Amino acid sequence: MNGDDIQLHKSSKVSYKNKVYYFCSEECFNHLVKHFTEVAMVPDAFSGDSINKSDALIGLKEKGEPELVYFKNKQTMNEYYEQRNK
Repeated sequence: MNGDDIQLHKSSKVSYKNKVYYFCSEECFNHLVKHFTEVAMVPDAFSGDSINKSDALIGLKEKGEPELVYFKNKQTMNEYYEQRNK
């Protein structure tokens, strides 16, 4: 959750502010608590609308690269990838 690169590691499911998040460590959870708006809220990669990572669909910015992008729904996700594949 801390950052926007995909990382393979064991995660723990935690409920915070009525949302479910996944953390690799207590340190990452504490970072969310201290910096909630900066960490949990991200722009939709297509529309730019502010969304909570807990509610987002997650995709890869570039195929084969670890950087993640977030979408508020399937429509913006599909439009993002359609635009990139032109």
